[in-house]
Amino acid sequence: MKTAVFVIAACGMCCAPLARAQAPEADPNEVQVPRDLTLGDALRLALDANPGLRALGLELRKAEGRTRQAAVRPNPGLALDVENFGGTLPGVSRSEATLSVGQILELGGKRPARIGAARADEAVVSLDVAAGRLALVAEVVTRYLEAIAADRALALSHEEVRAAEEAATTTAQRVRAGAAHPVEQRRAEVELANAKLERTTVEVEASLTRTRLSLLWGDAEPRFEQLLGGLDSLAGPPSLDSIAARAETSPVLARWRAERDARRKRLDLERARRIPDLTAQAGVRSFAETSDRALVGVVGFPLPLFDRNRGAIQEATAALEQVPNQEAQARVEVRRALAEAHATLRRARGKVETLRHEVLPEAQRAFEEMRVGFERGRFTYLDLLEARRTWIRARREELQTLLIGHLAIAELERLIGGPLETPSREGGPER
Repeated sequence: MKTAVFVIAACGMCCAPLARAQAPEADPNEVQVPRDLTLGDALRLALDANPGLRALGLELRKAEGRTRQAAVRPNPGLALDVENFGGTLPGVSRSEATLSVGQILELGGKRPARIGAARADEAVVSLDVAAGRLALVAEVVTRYLEAIAADRALALSHEEVRAAEEAATTTAQRVRAGAAHPVEQRRAEVELANAKLERTTVEVEASLTRTRLSLLWGDAEPRFEQLLGGLDSLAGPPSLDSIAARAETSPVLARWRAERDARRKRLDLERARRIPDLTAQAGVRSFAETSDRALVGVVGFPLPLFDRNRGAIQEATAALEQVPNQEAQARVEVRRALAEAHATLRRARGKVETLRHEVLPEAQRAFEEMRVGFERGRFTYLDLLEARRTWIRARREELQTLLIGHLAIAELERLIGGPLETPSREGGPER
């Protein structure tokens, strides 16, 4: 897997058709969660069982229903008109009864305009659903990477506790041998207690990140045991201009082109509604007194003296004129978000390179030398403590920077609606 969005494409994400057929509501307990969870597993679980996405998918079915309804013609009407059956006339012997069937005849192209407007609205909804799916993908990637980073932070905390325990043991031995002052032993014990306290805090955070991830497919408690993935590879992004060009075809911006078409179709519909419809009736009139029958016909046509739908046309025109500004604003927001994520990724990559080639090797070397020297009595516990803190701090800084860089990649992928050419996050070796 190259990127998060690539996994979704492999799962059959491709926009509208997926939202068209949503699976029945599933019991979260029936969802099969692997013990060893990959990013691809997490994405498939969320896309299959996320309740918010299920609700969003039904928006397209609603739009399809509106399109179907828009194609329906008006129902005919049946009328019975009875005259001269009361008053001073003798009963119903001189009554007249007319049975007629009426039909509204739509004029001005209302039905094609109505169908066109409904289909255009359906296209907008389809792109909104696709954007919603991409947003869920980005959230899954974010939660997954945060959980991996928390697991690695917890491993660092365990390592720090072990180092503090070794230092405390060595210090106690030195104090018993008279090679160190008892105050150093107290410092070592305090440092060990602080390391354990920090580990407890990181354990809680790691548990919380796993819960946040599993909630995306409806599990209140995580049912996986291990996350299979790495954060080590962080390649530089393509140029900002090339990414911005790709964003033009993403659902985030493409929906505004569909929105422009939808609003134009709505304006056409409102203009068609200026023309009144005909009502045609045809029937048979029966004369009770003579038993004669006659055909009758009526054509009704409203006079457009007061209501010519001008207000609705004005509203639809203004809505259409809004689109260029709304699209331009959306493009500005996308370009701003792209620039920020792009810059974040570049900064993170540069910082990781510096940490790995300059800071981490020197910090590790200094710590190892200080540890050996401390065990031989050449350095004090404070010297060892400072060296260990510098080494652990540099490793935590590397981990946090890697996380920031990968979250920037996830944001870029959401905005462009497709994968960046970056190394795999899944199954990579851990440092």
